[in-house]
Amino acid sequence: MNRTTKYILKKFMETFNPIFFSLFFIVSIVYFIKISQITAIVKITFFEIGELYIFFLPRIILYTFPVVFFIAIAISLLKMSKDNEINVIFSFGYSPKTMMKIFLNLSIAATFFLLLNSIILIPLSIQLYKNFIDIKKAEASLNIKAMEFGQKISNWVVFINKSNKKNSFSNVILYSKQNNKENFILAKTAHIDNKNHNLKLILQNGKAFVIKKGNIKQIDYKQMTIFNKIHSSIFAQQGIWYYWKQIPKNKGRAKDFANYVIISIFPLLGFLLAISLGIYNPRYENKNIYLNLFITVLAYYVSMYFFISINPWIALIITPITTFIFSLIFFKIKILKRY
Repeated sequence: MNRTTKYILKKFMETFNPIFFSLFFIVSIVYFIKISQITAIVKITFFEIGELYIFFLPRIILYTFPVVFFIAIAISLLKMSKDNEINVIFSFGYSPKTMMKIFLNLSIAATFFLLLNSIILIPLSIQLYKNFIDIKKAEASLNIKAMEFGQKISNWVVFINKSNKKNSFSNVILYSKQNNKENFILAKTAHIDNKNHNLKLILQNGKAFVIKKGNIKQIDYKQMTIFNKIHSSIFAQQGIWYYWKQIPKNKGRAKDFANYVIISIFPLLGFLLAISLGIYNPRYENKNIYLNLFITVLAYYVSMYFFISINPWIALIITPITTFIFSLIFFKIKILKRY
């Protein structure tokens, strides 16, 4: 890598870093507000707030990185054009095609990173988030107290006479009614087991009664387990393939896939357009780059969501091809014919 290439990349990073971290911080605040709303549903600790934020990180990166990458290319070249550095670089025999190759390699790396983030990390984070909420709801459902009525575990109404210590109780009564059958369970002691997030109530030394059509059956037991019936599918055991193979059956999943992929490839599709918007001759041109950048990004995202709403597979074809052709034509007219 020669000094000119290093200098161009240095200018790009000097522009990219402050914009990215500023936007990243703003979007993070939005997600922290979303996390704070979760506390109205379940109780979470300070460290669990950090855990939830990590689950949102892949989506924050997806919605900030591609836009900032595109803007950073254009603005870094704009600054260099204003200082006549671009003209000096071109006068030394550094052609626009050479500059294109620099940002092409950078765009390929950025796109690969974003696709990895979108196709692997985001599905994992979504399922981990759902599992976290399910587990917290399950824990809340087992937060039973002594001498309180109306408490439930799964399909059982629970009454506890005494709490010995955390998650340990004495003189427990459970009742449930299913069709024409009533069930009573009495237990001298009970405790809640939460190993591996498999929540259950373990009863010890008691009696169970089944009442059906006037007949009563009694069972004496030493230990009985009541499982909490809250569904919590563990995504790590299913794999990425299981998540995405739902696309043919699930329209929402297909839209998410198209959305993630199209956003992820924006750096590769738009870098030529960013170069074209950034490079100009300050003596002969008045550059309103910020408006042009806003219009370009808005047009890309609006077209993406419009075609996805019609058909995700159409969007995966039309939006990338249209953007690439327009960027290539604009680059040839604006840059290659002039420099």
